[in-house]
Amino acid sequence: MKIMCQEHYDEVVCYAERIGDKTLEERLNDLKRWERNQNCPCEIELYKDSAPYSFLFRQRYADSSTGIVGGLVYHGTPDRSGCYCEPRIRGWEIHT
Repeated sequence: MKIMCQEHYDEVVCYAERIGDKTLEERLNDLKRWERNQNCPCEIELYKDSAPYSFLFRQRYADSSTGIVGGLVYHGTPDRSGCYCEPRIRGWEIHT
């Protein structure tokens, strides 16, 4: 995983630890599994998103082509992510 926003990443990880929410770690592990797909390995690039405690991500393949582009979005209380989820969730979720 390539972190393109290290300072933001560190702040979000600290926030998740402070509030005791494991969903960030779980979703990051999900994205790491995408990287290890034997049929189509890739590198996930994480970028800072405008939504609080959230990221944009991009799959980058060895030939430099782009795969899925999405978000690793934090849904807090109140939810200021700007993303709609049904059912409503709390914590981090992958949006593609």
